Amino acid sequence: MKNDKPTPDKDKGAAKSSGKKKPGLLGKLVLPVVLGLTSFSTVYVLPRAEIPTSGNTKIAGDQSLEENDADPTPIETSYINLEPFTVSLKGRSRILRLNITLEVPQQHAEFIDPQNPKLRDAFMGYLSALGMAQIEDAAFLVRLRAQLTRRANFVLGPGNVQNILITDFMVR
Repeated sequence: MKNDKPTPDKDKGAAKSSGKKKPGLLGKLVLPVVLGLTSFSTVYVLPRAEIPTSGNTKIAGDQSLEENDADPTPIETSYINLEPFTVSLKGRSRILRLNITLEVPQQHAEFIDPQNPKLRDAFMGYLSALGMAQIEDAAFLVRLRAQLTRRANFVLGPGNVQNILITDFMVR
């Protein structure tokens, strides 16, 4: 009678021939390196696609502008002086006096009231929350202009105020 039980040597051979091969160390290292080099070359070697900025650009060729290479015309601006702001600072020991000028596009200037109570209220809400430590910070005026510009555009509509100019700044 023949022994039908497989021997361990036969099982190993059967497993090797019917099973999938596992990737070796070389396969684990080569694949990431090849993928990394492909990504690098795609990003840094291929030319970048230029996005047209206006309707007068050429798409084909060297993507140069047509004969209208002149600088864009600047937007004409107007300046609106607001009434001075006098605010007691947080802690109530100091007073801030501030003169503000709005820089607005000329076509919007006639629609902006320098005594707009909502605008003054938005500015006063921010200014009255300031403390002396914030004012003494070196970057304070930059943050102040940004905050007041954001509030002005919220009250007057987006894009109506281009910049806030601080014409007088005094702490007592």
